Amino acid sequence: MSLGATAPEFFYDDPNTGRISRKDFLRFFEDFRSAVDDGKGPASGEPFLTYTDVVITENSVPHKAWCWWQATGTDFQGSALIYFGDHGVISEKIAYFSRLP
Repeated sequence: MSLGATAPEFFYDDPNTGRISRKDFLRFFEDFRSAVDDGKGPASGEPFLTYTDVVITENSVPHKAWCWWQATGTDFQGSALIYFGDHGVISEKIAYFSRLP
């Protein structure tokens, strides 16, 4: 469903993996979900990711949205900066949050 909301030029920026194109996003997301399940325990419930603290600015082009995300039922979380326009989501850049050792 998320892929359907993306613009043809969509890319995803992950600090661990780098830039992922639209054509590689579904495979990346499946691997991401598996890594969360393997490292943090299976996310409990649907949706897989829960979004909170959503802030949207539409006074610039492209528009921007920022949010906090969390793998449902785990402590795995971070933030995302999303650019979007009339043709869908253009890009998403994420950051991970974790406790210091």
